[in-house]
Amino acid sequence: MVTEKMIKKLIQKNGQHNITITMPTEKIGDERQQNPIRFKNLLSSAAVQLQQRGMKEAEAVDYLKPAKELLGQPLFWSNMEHGMAVYLTTDYFEVFKLPYDMKEMVYVNKEFRITPLLPMVSINGSFCILAISQENIRLLRCTRTTVNEITPDDIPVSMSDWLDELPQPHIQFHTGTERDGARYFGHGASEEDRKEITEQYFRDIEKGITRVMKQINDPLLIAGLKTNISLYSKINNYKRILDRTINRNPNDLSEAQLRDHGWDVIRDFFLSDLYESVGIYRDSPDERISNDPSEIITSTIMGKSAAIFIKKDLVRWGKYDDKNHKVMYRNEPGNGDVDLMNWLSIKGIETGSNVYILPQDEMPDHSEVAALFRF
Repeated sequence: MVTEKMIKKLIQKNGQHNITITMPTEKIGDERQQNPIRFKNLLSSAAVQLQQRGMKEAEAVDYLKPAKELLGQPLFWSNMEHGMAVYLTTDYFEVFKLPYDMKEMVYVNKEFRITPLLPMVSINGSFCILAISQENIRLLRCTRTTVNEITPDDIPVSMSDWLDELPQPHIQFHTGTERDGARYFGHGASEEDRKEITEQYFRDIEKGITRVMKQINDPLLIAGLKTNISLYSKINNYKRILDRTINRNPNDLSEAQLRDHGWDVIRDFFLSDLYESVGIYRDSPDERISNDPSEIITSTIMGKSAAIFIKKDLVRWGKYDDKNHKVMYRNEPGNGDVDLMNWLSIKGIETGSNVYILPQDEMPDHSEVAALFRF
């Protein structure tokens, strides 16, 4: 799971040869076979960069060994997201499968490239929606713009399926008696009987839902009618479930509609600081804001930036001249050059700024980089 704590841990891993490899990945279809091939090519590029930095070929091969071992793990490649970020240095190796596309890139420098992970703690992090009903259970994993169904294959997605699969007699009632659930749920069943059978059905599916949720550790929203939400919430064992719910019949909503309703909740719950910062930026006088990258970098070094906004996937090569407090840019990376947007993000976090990675249409002033100053 990507957290602010994890990102700060990456920032602290300074070394001579910190490697960051990012690439888009295919989730389904024949294209999935291209994922390990693409990664193998990126490892070759990383080996070349290590040799350009003074490593011998054999040393570079040994250095990349933990990442290369992934190529021999079919199970690893069978369960992909939309993007992947790999971090490797002398004493550290970490892989993140991410729910959004990212730029294909090999970055070898003294610092890791953290910007590919920052959307997870700003605007494009993932969340899940459990559409709970007696007719159609759906577990969806969403970002602001995407939605994918991840309902476990081993759970009955409707109560009728569940009843058909159970042996007879199969329902244990609060009285301690066992009865034929199909008969008691049908014509002539009391409201209390229906409630007890529904609760037992939810108990059975909850095990599979919680197993999947603990693996991905996303916040979970429940969508459903009030009675069903109440019953499921009572027996739920997943800790990151939200108190706020989507009080609609999910059977009437498409996956995209559920995602949009969920995003409204997530935006208010997790991203209030971000949207408050954007609002303050728009209402601030010119001397308190900037969309000039050089001014923003210099101001951040001085501890002046309160919030920094950077367009997703933006890369700018160059270096900062500490003596003259000047930013030098290059079209292509040269000796000692860094990704200045990544470097700005690290310095921002180190000096107490909030750093947000946003899509272009969410950027203040529609700029590529912007900042709100403290003074």
